Amino acid sequence: METIHLKTIDPVSQALLQSAAARGLGLNWERYEKLQPQDGFLRAGLSCPYGCLQGPCRIDPFGRGADQGICGLDRDRMVAASLLRICLNGALEALADLPGSDTVTVPAWPGSLAPRAAQALENLGGGDLAVHEVFQIAARLHRPGETAEELIRWCLRLGLLTVAIMNADEADRPPGDKASCRVGYGLLAADNPLIGCCGQPASAFLDDLAEAAATHDPAVGLVALGDWITMASGYLPIACTSGETELLLSSGRISLLVCGFRTDPSIPAICQKLEIPVIFTHEAPEPTQTLRLAVASHNARAKTDIFQNRPAAEKAEIVMTAAAFQSKLNTHKGDGLALIGGADALQQSLGWIATEVAPALAGEGMQVAGWGDAALWMIKRGMTRSEDEDPVRVLNPLRGPLDALEAVAASDAFDRLRGICYCGLNSCRDLTVALGLAMLGTRVCVGTPLPLWGSQPVRDRLTVLLEGSGGEFAHFDHPADAGEILQWFREQ
Repeated sequence: METIHLKTIDPVSQALLQSAAARGLGLNWERYEKLQPQDGFLRAGLSCPYGCLQGPCRIDPFGRGADQGICGLDRDRMVAASLLRICLNGALEALADLPGSDTVTVPAWPGSLAPRAAQALENLGGGDLAVHEVFQIAARLHRPGETAEELIRWCLRLGLLTVAIMNADEADRPPGDKASCRVGYGLLAADNPLIGCCGQPASAFLDDLAEAAATHDPAVGLVALGDWITMASGYLPIACTSGETELLLSSGRISLLVCGFRTDPSIPAICQKLEIPVIFTHEAPEPTQTLRLAVASHNARAKTDIFQNRPAAEKAEIVMTAAAFQSKLNTHKGDGLALIGGADALQQSLGWIATEVAPALAGEGMQVAGWGDAALWMIKRGMTRSEDEDPVRVLNPLRGPLDALEAVAASDAFDRLRGICYCGLNSCRDLTVALGLAMLGTRVCVGTPLPLWGSQPVRDRLTVLLEGSGGEFAHFDHPADAGEILQWFREQ
């Protein structure tokens, strides 16, 4: 455990890691280490993404082995098609979350972004965006037939389409300009039964469960584990970031787990090992029975004192609309705006980039805003406290950079936007949206490696298309450190 500081910056998490190791519990870090070295062909984009099923074909990145697939596909088209496969999945994720997606049409862009969207589309060959492009591209990812340049153009069209689809999803925008959310290990300091929630549990079940828990004796708390979960009253209190979820479960402080859609399979698996009851919301019992299970589990397990005397959970105002963020933007007198967000990534010490880069940029006079896991780390470290003269702002966890982009466009402040940094990517949608944001004329950086390093011409073509719209897409062939991300922000 001599490298424990390389896993997480949080001292409580470090103590939990030591406890888990002493008990012989294998967590996500152990699985990550056992997977090293990961597939170099996939990491470089040189493993064929097409669905012919006569492979899989791989191209030697060093030029000593295969230089074509069975069908004759070369390295440039293989890398470009690998990126297109990711972007296709990202667009499908956005469509799946949009109510009425089977009949949806691409909505009009917000007025402030419409000129940039029109220019971006013109640079990609013109024509209006249409949802049916998603299915046309899916059909074409059966056999190679297009040039690498054409494949890259489709990637960027899918990026714009995904941003447009997410702009149309009103279900992701709870009412009001702001919502409060408590965050941090301080939520676990009391000695009461706790129900943890992961993924996207059915909202109706959670609302009923919260209502029943409010009047239950003994009191039962509800906390989200690594996910921003929306309820009728706002966000469920969040005990930890996504990378810390298994670690928190290993503490024994969670009495029962409620799993929803998109819960990692490792989460219920570790609960089974630790004898924590698990409920899936699609087959959940009625709320009072769930509460009884939580109380019985709490009474049956040993108590931990690791969270006692911890500071109270931080409370943050979550900016829910572009208009609310625009108001803060207009009153800020500093030098530029930096956006830092995205998901935890085990390639880096959890929380490192967000908590090193954000205060450094704020100290240089920039306004800083965050979303996702990065925002949770900022909240946990006290960077969002309202008593600060100009604290770090927290944006909607999913569409934060979209809201910020709309706000800077409406304020005619695009030149103040220094960049958008994803510390890590949680899904194909994250990467697809990042490309769409860059195509709208922003500087975007991703701190974890992407499968683009197998082809210099593909990277060059991507750069040329983005520069034509005034955008930039920076990425690394290694997990970036905080200094590299800070330098990227300063380069503008």
